[in-house]
Amino acid sequence: MSIPSWRSVPIVSGHTVGRLLRGESAGISLDLGRQTAAVSLAAQALVLPDGLSVPLAELADTASSPEDCVQLLPAGCRKVYVYDEDAAKYYKLFQPVEDRPPTIVINGATMHAIVGKEPWQDAADKVAAVPRRAGECLDTCCGLGYSAQLLAGAGFRSVTTCEVDANVLGMAADNPWSEGLFGEPRITIVNVDVRDFLGECADGRFACVFHDPPTIHQAGELYGEALYREFARVLAPGGVLYHYVGAPGARVGRDYTRGVVRRMQAAGFARVRRVVSGALGEKPR
Repeated sequence: MSIPSWRSVPIVSGHTVGRLLRGESAGISLDLGRQTAAVSLAAQALVLPDGLSVPLAELADTASSPEDCVQLLPAGCRKVYVYDEDAAKYYKLFQPVEDRPPTIVINGATMHAIVGKEPWQDAADKVAAVPRRAGECLDTCCGLGYSAQLLAGAGFRSVTTCEVDANVLGMAADNPWSEGLFGEPRITIVNVDVRDFLGECADGRFACVFHDPPTIHQAGELYGEALYREFARVLAPGGVLYHYVGAPGARVGRDYTRGVVRRMQAAGFARVRRVVSGALGEKPR
């Protein structure tokens, strides 16, 4: 697949649609909260700055829940939603809080932690756990590209970010908060499974591997010692691996981070310790 280009299209969430249906037009954002726009309401329609008129009834019909994200196109409203029959998966751009960054829902599971925090802050907390910010970084699971943008902003010379799912990249291309993923020259997107990408990488190429996979229940293959050994191989001496784990089994007393720490140590990482939402280890010098 060729990497999509970011699309600058007016987009609102169901939260915003609710305000418009109540007759509110002040402070309305057409890019999910990055900035406000001068819109107006007339004849039961939303009038955009370029003159496009969008019937409020059509907006209400398209946004079936407050968290839905709806593009406003000349041909009509379009919910940012995809169903992939081959994969038997549905994908939806999902804004938990109005005017804050969205996440993706895939078959009912959110890509970011959204309880008590917003998706961008979830990514920022993980990036903040990375102690070194120079050289080249590998971001193993791109998603909407929040981590890749934050890693590039943190000081890495370049960030290579892998995303195996073309539907996810398509969602990112529709997301205003992912603009920097496509526009930052220090970021390179590759549409490939990180395990295949690693096979093409030279020993010692990266200063950091930032591994933020889906939960172990969704992608157990990304939590194995064999993969960690590949991470160790492509890291330069002194390089670091940040591994997101989360707490999917916390309610029933399961501690998946303990197993991750043990497998990282077996793969050759030193000074492996728990950090925010996961574990951090270093390749010995």
